[in-house]
Amino acid sequence: MASSSFSSLLIYTQITLFLLILVLVSLTRASRAADVAMVDLSGDEIDWPTPSTSIYDGIDEIEIEEEDALAGGGRRSLMWSRMRYYISYGALSANRVPCPPRSGRSYYTHDCWRARGPVRPYTRGCSAITRCRR
Repeated sequence: MASSSFSSLLIYTQITLFLLILVLVSLTRASRAADVAMVDLSGDEIDWPTPSTSIYDGIDEIEIEEEDALAGGGRRSLMWSRMRYYISYGALSANRVPCPPRSGRSYYTHDCWRARGPVRPYTRGCSAITRCRR
């Protein structure tokens, strides 16, 4: 009699410990996932941009980061970047041409007014809509 009650107590204790460990593991995973998915809404993140801030500020650093990321071969995330992009008030003004006419620069070239080097116009591959007809 005593041995059966002892074995059942042992089984209940093992089940309880297993469930406790399972709950602790799931809680730590949930807290890690919450830390990764959390959006930082501190005061400086939601300030209005100043007129001197534009989407083209720091474009050289972005190109360096892209080269490093391609060389590393690791996964990239938008959350890792500390850059904040704003559209300048000048870009929002009416009747403004984004790039000089006949410069050969595409609208998609970052800061086409200060761009150096060869022209790389926007190109895209075939799609179901265009069926490769141009």
